[in-house]
Amino acid sequence: MRARALCWLSLSLLYGVPARAEGATEIVVTGQKSTRPTRDPTVAASRVDRTELARPGASASTILAHVPGVQVSATGAASDLATASVRGASSAQTPVYLAGIRLNDDVTGTADLSLVPLWMLSRAEIYRGNAPADAERLGIGGAVYFEPRLPRASRIGVSGTLGSFGETAGWVGAEVAQQGDGALVAVRGAAASNDYAYRDDGGTSTTTDDRTRQRANADYSSREAWAISESSLGARGARVTTVFNAFEREQGITGLSIVPASSARAETARVLGGISAKMPCSADPSCTLELTSQAISAHSSLRDPERELGILVGRLDSEGTRMAEGARLRYAGRVLRALFGANIDVERLALAGGAPLHATRSTGAGRLALSALLGEHTLVSALGVVTCDRTRGPAQAEGCADLTPEVRLGVRQIVGPFELRSNVGRYARVPTLGELYGVSALVRGSAALVPERGLAWDLGARVQSELGPVSAYLDGFGFVRQVSGLIAYRRSSLGAVQPYNVGSARVLGAELEAGSEWARHARSVLALTVLDPRDTSAGRALANDLVPYQSRLVASWFVEGFWQPHARSVKRAGLDARLSYRSSRLADPAGLIVLPDMSELDLGATVLFARDFSVRGAVDNAFDARHFDFIGYPLPGRSYHLAVEAWW
Repeated sequence: MRARALCWLSLSLLYGVPARAEGATEIVVTGQKSTRPTRDPTVAASRVDRTELARPGASASTILAHVPGVQVSATGAASDLATASVRGASSAQTPVYLAGIRLNDDVTGTADLSLVPLWMLSRAEIYRGNAPADAERLGIGGAVYFEPRLPRASRIGVSGTLGSFGETAGWVGAEVAQQGDGALVAVRGAAASNDYAYRDDGGTSTTTDDRTRQRANADYSSREAWAISESSLGARGARVTTVFNAFEREQGITGLSIVPASSARAETARVLGGISAKMPCSADPSCTLELTSQAISAHSSLRDPERELGILVGRLDSEGTRMAEGARLRYAGRVLRALFGANIDVERLALAGGAPLHATRSTGAGRLALSALLGEHTLVSALGVVTCDRTRGPAQAEGCADLTPEVRLGVRQIVGPFELRSNVGRYARVPTLGELYGVSALVRGSAALVPERGLAWDLGARVQSELGPVSAYLDGFGFVRQVSGLIAYRRSSLGAVQPYNVGSARVLGAELEAGSEWARHARSVLALTVLDPRDTSAGRALANDLVPYQSRLVASWFVEGFWQPHARSVKRAGLDARLSYRSSRLADPAGLIVLPDMSELDLGATVLFARDFSVRGAVDNAFDARHFDFIGYPLPGRSYHLAVEAWW
């Protein structure tokens, strides 16, 4: 019902834009483009453009897995739970924003990347280690922004996708644009059986009882709607933007590889919406005021009639809602820039099916950010945030959980062809409601968790140049983080994980991103992450000191050869390959359970025809490597994907 209601609301946006549309001109930029977003120039950051998001078979988790500093934990196919962590931080420390609305609220803690739609997105921006000044949370895990397409012409589009393991998907959309105002509406349906083969070792270390099984009860079907509008308001240049998204998915729950489930099912529904208004606060254009209102509601239901997942009840429901209001006042002068912001969130969590639970969290925060340009080549910035989190629920005290200010200092210095950047900061994070009370039978809670606090410092350099027909860039960062009370996860029983406080932890690491393009016919991108996360608790009794679920080496190398004939029929044709590697990692604090290393080769082909018509194909995991991830779930082997998209 929510999805249908939102579709009608989305369609109504089209009538807010005049029917007469102006002709649109598409500007194609060639050559080596900057890979850094500009939201915060002192922070380590990467950008993923539309060309990668449009790759058939891609998901938010596979896209982020190739970004330096990011590690992804998945539980199967693209429709199954997947989370991301940055620089050794947990996924709850890394806020993920979709169209400016934070997905990992204080209800679930983490953002499920399988619920992030790529088909209507224009880019993804990844800030590593520090969030931008305008982010709602300053967390040590940086921030990930998924930005939707904005209407740019009056046209109608359609797309269809076919792939291995019963994959089918299709969407239809419409845009109306005139003189800077516009609206976009699109709906999509997708389904897959996900019945890929995997190796069942029977839970033993010997190979005599190994056999190949077909993944059963892993099918899914989903429906989704998008509505986006941008319009001017008044004669002073005010702009109003509205965003709505509704998502529904029904799927089977397979269970573990050695204990499969044949009748467990799950349903997920989410509705999010936001409206923002940006206007000059005076006659001076350097001062602007931005007001935002956001709402998100998510519901999940897990049915296990045969008790195959170890749940003591046959049904478990979880429902969370979040309302947020925010205001930001900006001043952008030639030398000094300032931002003052305040926001308030109210979130509720309700669990039913076992012991009923109702918990509420209200969060109020204020922030002040200053940056100054000292001379032509030096930029310094400072950010301070004070947050009050109040939780009403079992085993929680009254009052603010932690009022200690969070601060960050940053600097950018240009020295010849080099750009140096560095940040140092202090942060604090209270446990989310999901961490305190759990969200499902697979992700349980711990009401005894205490807030985590940490210090972080990084230093990096970037150089970009052109040498004849070759343009190239190199971006490297080193970082260190010290945390007390770090919240990590460990297995609490077969197929379930539970959070706990690590006494203290230290994370050392380095990141490298390098890219080059030759004569507009070939390009290459290399991403490398080295990580050393250690449990430094004074009273630790275990011999192992590595923090679970973190690989110490992650690498990705992408190469593409392409042809741009500038002909009437074909605008661009290309072939690409990506080789990725992830070293082994531990699944428990004692180091007894080891998830093996992973390496894959992905291949792709793209042909862009005239008049906005494209055909894309991909072969993922070309060598059919067999892998398991997270808590023992098998990942897909070799798969094929084909997508066609057209606009009129």
